[in-house]
Amino acid sequence: MTQASVMPAFRYYAFISYSHRDQAWADWLHKALETYAIPKRLVGQSTAAGVIPKRLTPIFRDRDELASANDLGRKVNEAVAQSANLIVICSPRSAASRWVDEEVLAFKRLGRSERIFCLIVDGEPNASELPGRAAKECFAHALRYQLGADGALSSECTEPIAADARSGKDGKTNAKLKLIAGMLEVGFDQLKQRELQRRNRRMTAIAALAVAVMAVTTTLAIAALLASHAAVVASEAAD
Repeated sequence: MTQASVMPAFRYYAFISYSHRDQAWADWLHKALETYAIPKRLVGQSTAAGVIPKRLTPIFRDRDELASANDLGRKVNEAVAQSANLIVICSPRSAASRWVDEEVLAFKRLGRSERIFCLIVDGEPNASELPGRAAKECFAHALRYQLGADGALSSECTEPIAADARSGKDGKTNAKLKLIAGMLEVGFDQLKQRELQRRNRRMTAIAALAVAVMAVTTTLAIAALLASHAAVVASEAAD
């Protein structure tokens, strides 16, 4: 099964939409997704999202590669259209970004609203509905409302699918796994258990290495002590 057969209609597995003031989060997420090894027992299975690939690649992360384009808006829309999923890094910065709002709206107009996933990194969801809290809103306007039949946003609210990377919430690791589980249409627990198994294997390997290093160090120390003792005995015999 090749990557091409997994997503025949799309060039990118996902498009990351974000404010450039959240660049560090975008860099982390891009690397975390593209380097994530999907559990072998899941690879090749068919879900509502398609056949599960070995890797979530490629991911479209940055507009910088399009900076020299004469029609930047058109090029970005083309990249959005060629992406199977849209991931929005949500913060008060992205909520105020015209680019983010337009990218979300463009993706919804493709009829793929259910393939939009949010990663909350700062601010509060739906804070704009609370008096005096609008500045803390982390969801872009286009995320918070359903698309009407005319292709414009309606007044009907919707609740975005979101993972929460904030401290005290999901945290970075669990938020990453929730995004991946959503894109693959598999259970979060399936990925979480796999992650725990990987961590346990790493800890076991580290512990085994530590024991091996300790054994070598002890052996060398004993050898040095014996050699020192032998040298003393030889010196005394010579006297």
